[in-house]
Amino acid sequence: MAQSKLNDMAGKFAKGGPPGLGIGLKVAAVLGAAAYGVSQSLFTVEGGHRAIMFNRIGGVQKEVMAEGLHFRVPWFQYPIIYDIRSRPRKISSPTGSKDLQMVNISLRVLSRPD
Repeated sequence: MAQSKLNDMAGKFAKGGPPGLGIGLKVAAVLGAAAYGVSQSLFTVEGGHRAIMFNRIGGVQKEVMAEGLHFRVPWFQYPIIYDIRSRPRKISSPTGSKDLQMVNISLRVLSRPD
């Protein structure tokens, strides 16, 4: 009994499959391609970062993009993302005093790109 059902099902698929299978596969392929295209067209600039867009024909664009979700043309444009958060840098320097004592001086500098 199970063998005959299996043979019957295999015969249906060999003859072209159930009705609507071709349309369903085409719709699934189109939806998958559309989802892939949308996912490749969007990019996110995180907080504390900025982005500029590089265009394959025009080069680097002058517009600076703030945090958030942005659109790009896949393959033709890609974002260059920079970290603009303030970063501390500690500069230490051992030096001698007037009475020949060694003194360690440390300076902490906060810098941030424009």
